[in-house]
Amino acid sequence: MTRRTGSGRAVGRRAAATAVAAVVLLATAWSAGLAREGPPHVRFGVQVAPEDTTYEAMVEVARLVEQLGYDTFWLNDHFVPVLGDRSRPHFESWTLLTALATRTERIRLGILVSGNTYRHPAVLAKMATTVDHVSGGRLELGIGAGWEEWEHRAFGIPFHTPKERAERLGEALAVVTALWDGTEPSSFEGRYYRLRDAPFLPPPVQRPHPPIVVGGQGEKWIMPLVARYADEWNVPVGVPPDGVKRRLETIRAECARIGRSPCVREVSVFLPLANITNVPLAGPVTRLGARLLVDERAAVSVLAGSAKEIEAKIRSYVDAGATSVIITTRPSIDRALMKRFADEIVPAFRAPAAR
Repeated sequence: MTRRTGSGRAVGRRAAATAVAAVVLLATAWSAGLAREGPPHVRFGVQVAPEDTTYEAMVEVARLVEQLGYDTFWLNDHFVPVLGDRSRPHFESWTLLTALATRTERIRLGILVSGNTYRHPAVLAKMATTVDHVSGGRLELGIGAGWEEWEHRAFGIPFHTPKERAERLGEALAVVTALWDGTEPSSFEGRYYRLRDAPFLPPPVQRPHPPIVVGGQGEKWIMPLVARYADEWNVPVGVPPDGVKRRLETIRAECARIGRSPCVREVSVFLPLANITNVPLAGPVTRLGARLLVDERAAVSVLAGSAKEIEAKIRSYVDAGATSVIITTRPSIDRALMKRFADEIVPAFRAPAAR
Protein backbone atom coordinates (compact mmCIF):
# COMPACT_ATOMS: atom_id res chain seq x y z
CA MET A 1 0.00 0.00 0.00
CA THR A 2 1.34 3.44 -0.90
CA ARG A 3 1.44 5.85 1.97
CA ARG A 4 0.33 9.49 1.25
CA THR A 5 2.62 12.16 2.57
CA GLY A 6 1.39 15.51 3.96
CA SER A 7 2.40 17.19 0.73
CA GLY A 8 0.44 14.63 -1.27
CA ARG A 9 -2.63 15.13 0.88
CA ALA A 10 -2.42 18.92 0.35
CA VAL A 11 -2.17 18.42 -3.38
CA GLY A 12 -5.21 16.11 -3.25
CA ARG A 13 -7.21 18.65 -1.27
CA ARG A 14 -6.34 21.41 -3.74
CA ALA A 15 -7.33 19.18 -6.65
CA ALA A 16 -10.64 18.34 -4.99
CA ALA A 17 -11.29 22.02 -4.24
CA THR A 18 -10.51 22.91 -7.84
CA ALA A 19 -12.91 20.25 -9.08
CA VAL A 20 -15.70 21.49 -6.79
CA ALA A 21 -15.11 25.08 -7.91
CA ALA A 22 -15.29 24.00 -11.53
CA VAL A 23 -18.59 22.22 -10.92
CA VAL A 24 -19.99 25.31 -9.18
CA LEU A 25 -18.88 27.55 -12.05
CA LEU A 26 -20.40 25.22 -14.62
CA ALA A 27 -23.65 25.04 -12.69
CA THR A 28 -23.74 28.82 -12.34
CA ALA A 29 -23.10 29.33 -16.04
CA TRP A 30 -25.76 26.75 -16.92
CA SER A 31 -28.29 28.42 -14.63
CA ALA A 32 -27.46 31.83 -16.11
CA GLY A 33 -28.00 30.42 -19.57
CA LEU A 34 -31.39 29.09 -18.54
CA ALA A 35 -32.31 32.47 -17.10
CA ARG A 36 -31.48 34.15 -20.40
CA GLU A 37 -33.38 31.57 -22.42
CA GLY A 38 -36.46 31.58 -20.20
CA PRO A 39 -37.65 35.20 -19.69
CA PRO A 40 -40.39 35.93 -17.16
CA HIS A 41 -43.94 35.62 -18.46
CA VAL A 42 -45.16 38.92 -19.92
CA ARG A 43 -48.85 39.66 -20.37
CA PHE A 44 -50.03 41.10 -23.68
CA GLY A 45 -53.14 43.10 -24.44
CA VAL A 46 -54.81 45.14 -27.18
CA GLN A 47 -56.47 48.53 -26.89
CA VAL A 48 -59.07 49.52 -29.48
CA ALA A 49 -60.68 52.91 -30.07
CA PRO A 50 -64.38 52.23 -30.79
CA GLU A 51 -64.58 54.77 -33.62
CA ASP A 52 -65.79 54.48 -37.22
CA THR A 53 -67.19 51.05 -36.39
CA THR A 54 -70.31 49.11 -35.49
CA TYR A 55 -71.25 47.13 -32.43
CA GLU A 56 -71.08 43.88 -34.39
CA ALA A 57 -67.57 44.72 -35.58
CA MET A 58 -66.46 45.45 -32.01
CA VAL A 59 -67.77 42.07 -30.88
CA GLU A 60 -65.80 40.45 -33.71
CA VAL A 61 -62.60 42.26 -32.71
CA ALA A 62 -62.94 41.42 -29.00
CA ARG A 63 -63.49 37.75 -29.84
CA LEU A 64 -60.56 37.73 -32.23
CA VAL A 65 -58.22 39.21 -29.60
CA GLU A 66 -59.40 36.52 -27.19
CA GLN A 67 -58.91 33.74 -29.76
CA LEU A 68 -55.40 34.96 -30.59
CA GLY A 69 -54.37 34.34 -26.99
CA TYR A 70 -53.98 37.90 -25.72
CA ASP A 71 -54.49 38.37 -21.99
CA THR A 72 -56.37 41.68 -21.93
CA PHE A 73 -58.69 43.75 -24.13
CA TRP A 74 -59.15 47.47 -23.58
CA LEU A 75 -61.22 50.34 -24.97
CA ASN A 76 -60.16 53.97 -24.78
CA ASP A 77 -62.32 56.50 -22.91
CA HIS A 78 -63.35 59.26 -25.28
CA PHE A 79 -66.57 60.56 -26.81
CA VAL A 80 -65.04 61.61 -30.13
CA PRO A 81 -61.92 60.49 -32.01
CA VAL A 82 -58.83 62.18 -30.62
CA LEU A 83 -56.86 61.82 -33.88
CA GLY A 84 -58.03 63.22 -37.20
CA ASP A 85 -61.56 64.39 -37.93
CA ARG A 86 -63.38 64.72 -34.59
CA SER A 87 -66.81 64.59 -36.22
CA ARG A 88 -66.48 60.87 -36.94
CA PRO A 89 -68.55 58.33 -34.91
CA HIS A 90 -67.25 57.09 -31.54
CA PHE A 91 -69.09 54.86 -29.01
CA GLU A 92 -69.19 55.47 -25.26
CA SER A 93 -66.81 52.89 -23.85
CA TRP A 94 -68.14 51.78 -20.46
CA THR A 95 -71.54 50.76 -21.83
CA LEU A 96 -69.84 49.08 -24.79
CA LEU A 97 -67.44 47.23 -22.45
CA THR A 98 -70.42 45.85 -20.52
CA ALA A 99 -71.90 44.46 -23.72
CA LEU A 100 -68.56 42.96 -24.81
CA ALA A 101 -68.29 41.23 -21.43
CA THR A 102 -71.33 39.14 -22.39
CA ARG A 103 -69.75 38.12 -25.72
CA THR A 104 -66.32 37.02 -24.45
CA GLU A 105 -65.33 34.26 -22.05
CA ARG A 106 -61.71 34.34 -20.91
CA ILE A 107 -60.01 37.62 -21.69
CA ARG A 108 -59.74 40.31 -19.02
CA LEU A 109 -61.40 43.61 -19.85
CA GLY A 110 -60.93 47.28 -19.06
CA ILE A 111 -60.79 50.90 -20.11
CA LEU A 112 -57.32 52.27 -20.80
CA VAL A 113 -57.79 54.55 -19.01
CA SER A 114 -61.06 55.94 -17.72
CA GLY A 115 -60.86 59.74 -17.45
CA ASN A 116 -61.67 60.69 -13.88
CA THR A 117 -63.12 64.05 -14.90
CA TYR A 118 -65.88 62.40 -16.95
CA ARG A 119 -67.77 60.66 -14.10
CA HIS A 120 -68.25 61.01 -10.36
CA PRO A 121 -66.05 58.34 -8.72
CA ALA A 122 -68.95 56.82 -6.76
CA VAL A 123 -70.87 56.39 -10.03
CA LEU A 124 -67.75 54.92 -11.66
CA ALA A 125 -67.38 52.46 -8.77
CA LYS A 126 -70.97 51.26 -9.33
CA MET A 127 -70.42 50.97 -13.09
CA ALA A 128 -67.18 49.05 -12.64
CA THR A 129 -68.76 46.69 -10.11
CA THR A 130 -71.58 45.97 -12.53
CA VAL A 131 -69.10 45.10 -15.29
CA ASP A 132 -67.21 42.90 -12.83
CA HIS A 133 -70.41 40.91 -12.25
CA VAL A 134 -71.41 40.79 -15.92
CA SER A 135 -67.93 39.54 -16.88
CA GLY A 136 -67.68 36.97 -14.09
CA GLY A 137 -64.80 38.78 -12.39
CA ARG A 138 -62.72 39.78 -15.43
CA LEU A 139 -62.63 43.57 -15.00
CA GLU A 140 -59.51 45.65 -14.50
CA LEU A 141 -60.23 49.27 -13.50
CA GLY A 142 -58.02 51.60 -15.51
CA ILE A 143 -58.21 55.22 -14.39
CA GLY A 144 -56.30 58.44 -14.99
CA ALA A 145 -56.56 62.17 -14.40
CA GLY A 146 -57.95 63.05 -17.86
CA TRP A 147 -56.11 65.06 -20.50
CA GLU A 148 -58.09 65.87 -23.67
CA GLU A 149 -58.95 69.58 -23.26
CA TRP A 150 -60.83 69.92 -26.56
CA GLU A 151 -63.22 67.14 -25.58
CA HIS A 152 -63.91 68.74 -22.21
CA ARG A 153 -64.76 72.06 -23.84
CA ALA A 154 -66.97 70.44 -26.48
CA PHE A 155 -69.12 68.61 -23.93
CA GLY A 156 -69.12 71.30 -21.23
CA ILE A 157 -67.01 69.27 -18.79
CA PRO A 158 -64.82 71.43 -16.54
CA PHE A 159 -61.12 71.11 -17.35
CA HIS A 160 -58.78 71.90 -14.51
CA THR A 161 -55.07 72.52 -14.07
CA PRO A 162 -52.77 69.47 -14.07
CA LYS A 163 -52.34 69.81 -10.30
CA GLU A 164 -56.08 69.92 -9.63
CA ARG A 165 -56.75 67.01 -11.98
CA ALA A 166 -54.18 64.99 -10.02
CA GLU A 167 -55.75 66.04 -6.72
CA ARG A 168 -59.18 65.03 -7.99
CA LEU A 169 -57.79 61.68 -9.12
CA GLY A 170 -56.35 61.10 -5.65
CA GLU A 171 -59.70 61.79 -4.00
CA ALA A 172 -61.49 59.65 -6.60
CA LEU A 173 -59.23 56.69 -5.81
CA ALA A 174 -59.92 57.19 -2.11
CA VAL A 175 -63.67 57.18 -2.80
CA VAL A 176 -63.58 54.07 -5.02
CA THR A 177 -61.42 52.06 -2.61
CA ALA A 178 -63.55 53.12 0.37
CA LEU A 179 -66.70 51.90 -1.37
CA TRP A 180 -65.06 48.69 -2.56
CA ASP A 181 -63.25 47.83 0.66
CA GLY A 182 -65.83 48.88 3.22
CA THR A 183 -68.36 46.57 4.84
CA GLU A 184 -70.32 49.50 6.27
CA PRO A 185 -71.82 52.55 4.54
CA SER A 186 -68.96 54.81 3.55
CA SER A 187 -68.43 58.48 4.33
CA PHE A 188 -65.78 60.69 2.80
CA GLU A 189 -65.14 64.40 3.08
CA GLY A 190 -62.73 65.77 0.51
CA ARG A 191 -62.20 69.02 -1.28
CA TYR A 192 -63.84 67.76 -4.48
CA TYR A 193 -65.94 64.70 -3.55
CA ARG A 194 -68.13 63.73 -0.60
CA LEU A 195 -69.89 60.58 0.58
CA ARG A 196 -72.41 60.50 3.39
CA ASP A 197 -73.23 57.04 4.72
CA ALA A 198 -73.21 55.69 1.17
CA PRO A 199 -74.25 52.02 1.00
CA PHE A 200 -72.54 49.86 -1.61
CA LEU A 201 -74.07 46.54 -2.55
CA PRO A 202 -73.40 44.22 -4.19
CA PRO A 203 -69.64 44.22 -3.72
CA PRO A 204 -67.40 43.37 -6.67
CA VAL A 205 -66.96 39.71 -7.62
CA GLN A 206 -63.18 40.01 -7.27
CA ARG A 207 -62.05 40.42 -3.70
CA PRO A 208 -60.92 42.61 -2.19
CA HIS A 209 -61.68 44.41 -5.46
CA PRO A 210 -60.81 44.40 -9.18
CA PRO A 211 -57.21 45.36 -9.94
CA ILE A 212 -56.73 49.13 -10.03
CA VAL A 213 -54.62 50.30 -12.97
CA VAL A 214 -53.53 53.93 -12.66
CA GLY A 215 -52.26 55.55 -15.85
CA GLY A 216 -49.98 58.56 -16.03
CA GLN A 217 -46.40 59.71 -15.93
CA GLY A 218 -46.20 62.78 -13.68
CA GLU A 219 -43.45 62.17 -11.14
CA LYS A 220 -44.55 64.88 -8.70
CA TRP A 221 -48.30 64.27 -8.47
CA ILE A 222 -49.24 61.00 -10.23
CA MET A 223 -46.51 58.57 -9.12
CA PRO A 224 -47.37 59.04 -5.40
CA LEU A 225 -50.98 58.08 -6.25
CA VAL A 226 -49.74 55.00 -8.10
CA ALA A 227 -47.73 54.02 -5.02
CA ARG A 228 -50.69 54.50 -2.67
CA TYR A 229 -53.56 52.99 -4.64
CA ALA A 230 -52.51 51.07 -7.77
CA ASP A 231 -52.13 47.35 -8.30
CA GLU A 232 -50.66 48.23 -11.69
CA TRP A 233 -49.05 51.31 -13.18
CA ASN A 234 -49.90 51.91 -16.84
CA VAL A 235 -47.14 53.76 -18.67
CA PRO A 236 -48.60 56.06 -21.34
CA VAL A 237 -47.21 56.64 -24.81
CA GLY A 238 -44.00 58.65 -24.83
CA VAL A 239 -42.13 57.34 -21.79
CA PRO A 240 -38.87 55.59 -22.76
CA PRO A 241 -37.44 52.62 -20.82
CA ASP A 242 -35.12 54.79 -18.72
CA GLY A 243 -38.12 56.92 -17.81
CA VAL A 244 -39.98 53.81 -16.70
CA LYS A 245 -37.06 52.75 -14.54
CA ARG A 246 -36.70 56.18 -12.95
CA ARG A 247 -40.40 56.46 -12.13
CA LEU A 248 -40.43 52.96 -10.68
CA GLU A 249 -37.73 54.06 -8.28
CA THR A 250 -39.96 56.97 -7.27
CA ILE A 251 -42.94 54.64 -6.78
CA ARG A 252 -40.95 52.21 -4.63
CA ALA A 253 -39.51 55.00 -2.52
CA GLU A 254 -43.02 56.32 -1.90
CA CYS A 255 -44.29 52.83 -1.02
CA ALA A 256 -41.50 52.58 1.54
CA ARG A 257 -42.33 56.02 2.93
CA ILE A 258 -46.02 55.26 3.46
CA GLY A 259 -45.40 51.66 4.53
CA ARG A 260 -47.28 49.98 1.69
CA SER A 261 -46.21 46.38 1.13
CA PRO A 262 -46.36 44.78 -1.30
CA CYS A 263 -45.79 47.79 -3.53
CA VAL A 264 -47.13 48.02 -7.08
CA ARG A 265 -46.57 44.59 -8.62
CA GLU A 266 -47.51 45.14 -12.27
CA VAL A 267 -46.32 47.65 -14.85
CA SER A 268 -47.94 47.84 -18.28
CA VAL A 269 -46.59 49.87 -21.20
CA PHE A 270 -48.83 51.24 -23.94
CA LEU A 271 -47.11 50.93 -27.34
CA PRO A 272 -48.64 51.75 -30.76
CA LEU A 273 -47.97 49.02 -33.32
CA ALA A 274 -47.38 50.48 -36.80
CA ASN A 275 -46.02 47.54 -38.81
CA ILE A 276 -44.04 44.30 -38.78
CA THR A 277 -41.82 44.16 -41.85
CA ASN A 278 -38.35 43.22 -43.03
CA VAL A 279 -38.20 46.18 -45.42
CA PRO A 280 -34.85 47.89 -44.74
CA LEU A 281 -35.06 51.04 -42.56
CA ALA A 282 -38.82 50.63 -42.10
CA GLY A 283 -38.49 51.18 -38.35
CA PRO A 284 -36.52 54.47 -38.50
CA VAL A 285 -38.71 55.81 -41.32
CA THR A 286 -41.89 54.98 -39.39
CA ARG A 287 -40.56 56.69 -36.27
CA LEU A 288 -39.65 59.78 -38.27
CA GLY A 289 -43.15 59.86 -39.73
CA ALA A 290 -44.68 59.52 -36.25
CA ARG A 291 -42.51 62.42 -35.06
CA LEU A 292 -43.58 64.65 -37.94
CA LEU A 293 -47.27 63.67 -38.16
CA VAL A 294 -48.11 63.14 -34.47
CA ASP A 295 -45.46 64.16 -31.93
CA GLU A 296 -42.25 63.08 -30.25
CA ARG A 297 -44.11 60.86 -27.78
CA ALA A 298 -45.47 58.69 -30.57
CA ALA A 299 -42.00 58.38 -32.08
CA VAL A 300 -40.58 57.20 -28.74
CA SER A 301 -43.15 54.44 -28.28
CA VAL A 302 -44.09 53.22 -31.75
CA LEU A 303 -43.33 49.60 -32.63
CA ALA A 304 -42.15 49.20 -36.22
CA GLY A 305 -39.66 47.23 -38.29
CA SER A 306 -38.72 43.57 -38.20
CA ALA A 307 -39.97 41.13 -35.58
CA LYS A 308 -36.48 41.10 -34.06
CA GLU A 309 -36.38 44.89 -33.84
CA ILE A 310 -39.79 44.99 -32.19
CA GLU A 311 -38.83 42.19 -29.80
CA ALA A 312 -35.69 44.11 -28.82
CA LYS A 313 -37.68 47.28 -28.11
CA ILE A 314 -40.18 45.42 -25.97
CA ARG A 315 -37.36 43.67 -24.13
CA SER A 316 -35.85 47.05 -23.27
CA TYR A 317 -39.12 47.91 -21.51
CA VAL A 318 -39.26 44.52 -19.79
CA ASP A 319 -35.69 45.00 -18.58
CA ALA A 320 -36.76 48.36 -17.16
CA GLY A 321 -39.55 46.70 -15.15
CA ALA A 322 -42.55 46.26 -17.45
CA THR A 323 -44.64 43.12 -16.86
CA SER A 324 -47.28 43.76 -19.52
CA VAL A 325 -47.45 45.23 -23.03
CA ILE A 326 -50.62 46.73 -24.49
CA ILE A 327 -50.60 47.48 -28.21
CA THR A 328 -52.90 49.54 -30.39
CA THR A 329 -53.09 49.54 -34.18
CA ARG A 330 -54.72 52.94 -34.51
CA PRO A 331 -55.78 54.83 -36.49
CA SER A 332 -57.40 51.69 -37.90
CA ILE A 333 -58.24 48.33 -36.36
CA ASP A 334 -55.79 46.06 -38.17
CA ARG A 335 -56.80 42.44 -37.53
CA ALA A 336 -54.00 40.98 -39.65
CA LEU A 337 -51.37 43.00 -37.79
CA MET A 338 -52.73 41.91 -34.41
CA LYS A 339 -52.49 38.30 -35.58
CA ARG A 340 -48.90 38.70 -36.82
CA PHE A 341 -47.90 40.26 -33.49
CA ALA A 342 -49.49 37.36 -31.59
CA ASP A 343 -47.75 34.81 -33.83
CA GLU A 344 -44.33 36.41 -34.28
CA ILE A 345 -43.66 38.59 -31.21
CA VAL A 346 -45.60 37.30 -28.22
CA PRO A 347 -44.06 33.77 -28.07
CA ALA A 348 -40.60 35.21 -27.34
CA PHE A 349 -41.92 36.52 -24.01
CA ARG A 350 -43.96 33.54 -22.92
CA ALA A 351 -42.62 31.11 -20.33
CA PRO A 352 -42.25 27.62 -21.89
CA ALA A 353 -45.17 26.22 -19.91
CA ALA A 354 -47.42 29.02 -21.18
CA ARG A 355 -46.67 28.54 -24.88
